[in-house]
Amino acid sequence: MLAENLFISKVTTLFSHTIESQETVHIAFCFDDNYAMPAGIAMSSVMINNSDKNLVFHLFANSVSDEKIQKFHQLSEKNTTIICYEVSDEFSINPDTLVLHVSASTCLRFVVPQMLNKITSRVLYLDCDILCTNNLNHLINTDLSDKYAAVVPDVEKTQEKQCSACDIPYGEYFNAGMIYINTDMWVDNNLTEKAFAMINSGKVYKFADQDVLNILMQGKTQFLPKIFNQLTSLTVAGKEDSVLSDDTVIIHYVTGNKPWYQLYLTPLYQRYIAASPWANQKLLLANENAPSTTRRYAKLLASKHQYFKAFKYYFLYLKHKVFKK
Repeated sequence: MLAENLFISKVTTLFSHTIESQETVHIAFCFDDNYAMPAGIAMSSVMINNSDKNLVFHLFANSVSDEKIQKFHQLSEKNTTIICYEVSDEFSINPDTLVLHVSASTCLRFVVPQMLNKITSRVLYLDCDILCTNNLNHLINTDLSDKYAAVVPDVEKTQEKQCSACDIPYGEYFNAGMIYINTDMWVDNNLTEKAFAMINSGKVYKFADQDVLNILMQGKTQFLPKIFNQLTSLTVAGKEDSVLSDDTVIIHYVTGNKPWYQLYLTPLYQRYIAASPWANQKLLLANENAPSTTRRYAKLLASKHQYFKAFKYYFLYLKHKVFKK
């Protein structure tokens, strides 16, 4: 069995505050330097909607600058604890299986249950590209006595392709952006070692760690309604999250169109940014690795006869293309 701290070089408690009368919920995020700000906004959204709990955030940080880690100190509240786990140089993932721009940091979730099992039998793993917009009570009260985790099925299009690819019954392929994990059952069945063995075997999994988790946990998951992992794909200047039901608990912004870019910033996400320590941080226009989003925005403006603005953004797109070469 893999040692639980094999990939962790240092553990630091940024601060620890507890209200004795409140229950405690453990929540884990895994990210690299590029996702530090989104992780912080996601954490802030959890705090805003769950003041009735002691929140212990476990941050698995892969090559995140000290400056960005220090920013998390500003999230200090009387019911909040933040523990940072620095990832060591021993952590590596077979790059051949990291297709579709998947970051190696996403595979850190393999480590989370193994590392935290000595602390808690339940941990909520969340991707950084989420917002928590309601209380987590119903989710954390899910019975996991004989289940690896509580999850939400992925969209039909993904089911159609990945159920066959992973040899999973149709409808039972889940999205791994939200996983409420039974760490006892995970450790008893040695899933961390099995997951790393699969991801580094040389076989290419289209959705990398998500495919591996689906295969390993098949038949032992509790499926929840989509309000607990509401997959949302943003369009340029769109407001897709504004039409979601009021009982949505977790919004998950899938695809590369993230709401912390100016072109995809929605009023809802803006409100959560404004309520966080990152309120004054300048947002990038778009994903620097995907300049075509700027070109699409120019086309949108042109279709609305806003030609001057369209020319401005098309010029930015061309400039970006030239200097990236």
